[in-house]
Amino acid sequence: MEKLPPLAPVPPPAVQRSISHEEWESFLDAWILLLGIRIEASDSVFKDVVSKDESTSGFLSSFYQQLATTNVPELRTGAKARTLRKCCFLLTRRLLLDAPTSPSEMLDWSVLGAMCCCYPSSSALKRLLSEAWDRHHEAITSSLEKAKSLIIKRLSLPNPSVNVEVMSDIRFLTILSSALPPCGQVLMAGSDFIDTLSDAYQSEKRVDFRKVLVANVYVGLTSLLKGAKPNLSLLLDQLFSLKASAGVGTPTAKREPTILSDLICSSDILARLERYLIVHPQKRGEDLLSSLHSYRNESKAFHHRYQKQRKKTDKGKGRVSDLPTVENMHVHRISLVTQVQDLFPDLGSGYIIRLLDHYGDNPETVVAHLLDGSLPPELQELDQSEQLPVSQTTPRHDPLPPRPTPPEIPSPPAPAPARKNIFDTDVDLAELARSADQASQGKLRFGRADSDLTADAILADRRQHAVNKAAIMSALATFDSDDDERDDTYDVADVGGTVDGLTAVTDAEADADIRNRRAEDLDMTLFQAYKANPALFARDSATRRSQPRASLKRETGMTDEAIEGWGVMLARDPKRLARLEDRLAMSAGAPGGALAQPELPPTAYRKPGPREDGESDSDTDQPGSASGGRGGPGQGRGRGGRRGGGGGRARRGGTNAGASGEQNPAVARQKKEENKASRANHNRRQQRARKIARGGGMPG
Repeated sequence: MEKLPPLAPVPPPAVQRSISHEEWESFLDAWILLLGIRIEASDSVFKDVVSKDESTSGFLSSFYQQLATTNVPELRTGAKARTLRKCCFLLTRRLLLDAPTSPSEMLDWSVLGAMCCCYPSSSALKRLLSEAWDRHHEAITSSLEKAKSLIIKRLSLPNPSVNVEVMSDIRFLTILSSALPPCGQVLMAGSDFIDTLSDAYQSEKRVDFRKVLVANVYVGLTSLLKGAKPNLSLLLDQLFSLKASAGVGTPTAKREPTILSDLICSSDILARLERYLIVHPQKRGEDLLSSLHSYRNESKAFHHRYQKQRKKTDKGKGRVSDLPTVENMHVHRISLVTQVQDLFPDLGSGYIIRLLDHYGDNPETVVAHLLDGSLPPELQELDQSEQLPVSQTTPRHDPLPPRPTPPEIPSPPAPAPARKNIFDTDVDLAELARSADQASQGKLRFGRADSDLTADAILADRRQHAVNKAAIMSALATFDSDDDERDDTYDVADVGGTVDGLTAVTDAEADADIRNRRAEDLDMTLFQAYKANPALFARDSATRRSQPRASLKRETGMTDEAIEGWGVMLARDPKRLARLEDRLAMSAGAPGGALAQPELPPTAYRKPGPREDGESDSDTDQPGSASGGRGGPGQGRGRGGRRGGGGGRARRGGTNAGASGEQNPAVARQKKEENKASRANHNRRQQRARKIARGGGMPG
């Protein structure tokens, strides 16, 4: 059978401190090499050799214990330390899952708990522990039972908190139960373990020890609600047991903190239980939850919620040192510090500054007192290695930075970018008059460039004729004499509305115009159908089912109610009927032609008269509704008023309203009172006064 080189266990911290750095690096290399050989071994070699090798399990056990209980940096920091932890995890996984019989040492609760401390919050570790529990739950349960008995025995001692191992073991069980809930269920089985923790809580007043106990109880109770088969009845039994031991609800209950009050005040166990009872309601659990809520309100003064301390970020708001920074210290004082440090190099610069402040910046006096050892007690108690603080701010700008000698010649500035314009491509008529002589460009002249050149010679020169002609034609093509003038020849108002002009309107006006035209076209369509067959607008079921009504609905897109309502409103509005008659008559001769002119409403102002019921607002603007003549509508000159109207005096047996009933008596009376001030004798007197004023004479 093939043999593998044995693995030496990890030495304790006392031995590690005596090992040099180079030797420790060689240890790490050897461990990584030997672990890699075991991890990569074949299945047959692993089953026959590795699983039976005691040095392998001994090394893994010592590695996890040392890494979990000590803060040795050699096992935590560095690339080799990380590689070693990874190799240990892979080999442990293979021993627990692939070996025919896993070493009993690797199934011990202490090794599993230390392993959980080495890989905190690792999902791979939780999966490994779950699979290991499925394969070796009997061995792990037996180990946990031994741990329970050991902790109960140690906590039963008169002073259990003195033993640090008890706290360490309880922490390992807590971490293991958090990563593997079945372990917590094993711890909560029975009442002896939790009763022992409750008694230890009452007998020990140390805060850190109580926190360890409460954390173990919390993890154990919450593990009863996890897994495929939650054990709610056991959880309620344990809470009832803690409630009875605390004397909750009894008149003899003491007002003091208990493990139950600490548990419900500093953790979320009641919230977890409440969420579970919402899904799985139970009368017993709801009553217990209600009583525990009341007990928590009574015990809030003794406890506070356990929360993880957040790491505070350094905002530069610490306590300001009373010593000046090196940058702000005068050069003379720095020289004094160096004089003292030449004789006493072990003293810090900050401590020497304090000595100089005390002795008035006299380095000889400071050195003399240091040699004699006669410093005052307040100076002897200071930290002699204190250094001057270093400024954390950015260095100030130097007004006189070093410059090269001789000074550098500045490079020419880059040319400014040319400004572009939208008119760059336009043809400039002035460019056509420029000479084509390239030699003459860029020169300033007074007068003509060539005094001997005449107009006849220019016209006779045909060399640039084609180019000049093309430039002139291009300029004329781009020039429009009407661009800056308004042509009002075909204005709609001047022509009378017979010519459709293109006016610049907004989108809202165009939409309104389109809607008005659609409404007019719809009215004309309905009116034509109304003129052809008024019975088509009847409000009965036979008409609604008729074929003409269906075709009218398809043509107009209106419902039966809308079509019938349109007919009713048209019958009530004779003025609208007359307008539609006129429009139909005008469009009958030439539809869409010259006779289809828009209706021009009157622009003269007319005082709106009283409206009758059924008249629309637009009816008052028509000529027929305006007040005619003096006295208002329905009134003639003098007393009598118009024939048939009600404007005259009321006779015996008569009525104030006319025969047609067009005028409201109250309105007529009001208008009569209003017209008194501007009619009859009042007007004659005012006119006579105007004539006398124009003549400039006195009345005879």
